[in-house]
Amino acid sequence: MTHRPSDDVLIAYAAGTLPQGPALVVAAHLALCPDSAERVRQFEAFGGAVLEQAPVAEVSDDALEKTLASLDSYGPAQVLPRGNWLADLPEGMTLPAPLEHYDIGRWKFLSPGVQWGSIGKGGPARSRPMLLRAKPGMVLPEHTHSGTEYTLVLKGTLRDATGDYHVGDLIVADASLEHQPAAGRDDECICLVVVDGRLRMKSLLGRMVQPLLGF
Repeated sequence: MTHRPSDDVLIAYAAGTLPQGPALVVAAHLALCPDSAERVRQFEAFGGAVLEQAPVAEVSDDALEKTLASLDSYGPAQVLPRGNWLADLPEGMTLPAPLEHYDIGRWKFLSPGVQWGSIGKGGPARSRPMLLRAKPGMVLPEHTHSGTEYTLVLKGTLRDATGDYHVGDLIVADASLEHQPAAGRDDECICLVVVDGRLRMKSLLGRMVQPLLGF
């Protein structure tokens, strides 16, 4: 494991300011990487110490009622079923513990030799995590991004022009990166991916299937 998220990403995760999709990918990475998990614990401890030293703020008598009313305006909380595994995984493979709370959808066609499976239900599709599964040596559609793409390798290897990525590696790609990831030649590759924004497909096939995926 040689590619870990930056301190900026880990601080945002520790502070709870990452959107839900990227936060899930980072949580799965932390389950696989003790070094990043320890870094987050340090940031959380530092944040707690800062809060303890902060001056006490005065609040109005009806502050609690206003906060609860604000939460109610978002509608009922979504209940995510546990253990509803519709996607078949390779024998002996298990997913990181943070994914156990979510539905895993069936594999669907993305491009020749590449499939995808949805994770969870509800919310905008563009910010919803998904699994990508590619046969050995298969190339994913070339693309860039309007936002940030978070990719965690769960099985096999992934490579692009910037390097090779192994199990546990987390790749954070912003709008400046145009790439065409490919699975390693010796084993299929399975990744957890979320795009905080929108993909910009370069190939005709990619642009044809993109409306069906919703991202």
